[in-house]
Amino acid sequence: MADVIIGIGNESRGDDGIGPRVAEAVPVRSGLETMAVQQLAPELAERLQAAGRVLFVDARIGGTSIRLDRIGPKAHRGVSHSCSPESLLGWMQLAYETVPESWLLSVPGRSFGMGEGLSASVEAMIPDAVERVETWLDERGRPARTNSEEVA
Repeated sequence: MADVIIGIGNESRGDDGIGPRVAEAVPVRSGLETMAVQQLAPELAERLQAAGRVLFVDARIGGTSIRLDRIGPKAHRGVSHSCSPESLLGWMQLAYETVPESWLLSVPGRSFGMGEGLSASVEAMIPDAVERVETWLDERGRPARTNSEEVA
């Protein structure tokens, strides 16, 4: 089963574009699929069905450090087409009765205005975020951590 990295965000909305930038910067490896999406949609559940592990990479409001959190399925609320990583996993649970081991790497953002690129502080976090992704990839087969981890 492959590992999948999904970079989430809109590169035309400032720091919201960090997810795709990190996903695109991860070196190609055998058994790894990377993708960049502006938003998650329930239709991705089918594509992730065969994944062994999934790492979502996204911006978050607040904080000062990159965070790595183990996540699980949650019920999707409302009729919106877009959803959170946990809601996407909830769709998978409902449709396929199983979900892959899932993690969220979140990078703190400050500026989310239209037409802006990444802020200098978030741009500077790309190498650290990619290094954390590579560490996550290398940990395949080791016991999963259950606590959140701040990455300075």
